Amino acid sequence: MKLSRVLMLLGLLLLGYGGVWYWQSLTEVETGNQQTAMGQAINQCDLIATKAAAELPEALPFQKLEKAARQSRVLDRCMQDRGYQENPVWVSEANKRVPDIAREQNISESEAFETLRREAMLQSEGKLPAYWRKRS
Repeated sequence: MKLSRVLMLLGLLLLGYGGVWYWQSLTEVETGNQQTAMGQAINQCDLIATKAAAELPEALPFQKLEKAARQSRVLDRCMQDRGYQENPVWVSEANKRVPDIAREQNISESEAFETLRREAMLQSEGKLPAYWRKRS
């Protein structure tokens, strides 16, 4: 008698959970996560680059730089394999901003450019023109 009541309660809870899940799936609003082909390529290449550098140690500061360099190099190669290249318009616009960033952060202009480049490589939209463009 007790076992049948426990099973009935368990069945009702499972049915209630299924009903709530079904109701939420009906009322979920589709978010406009339709990515462009470039956005999908960036995400795929970022995953590949992350995996390529996953086993590298990061104990010392130079090791962190080596890991970041490998990730950006693998990302660059992967995007080239998918038909993208660095946008010269992005480079000229970034070069205009680099001296200000270097001065604000008290770093070299090379480091400021590289930091800006690594951030822009992962974005399909931003303040500057897109880093990537389809190879002509």
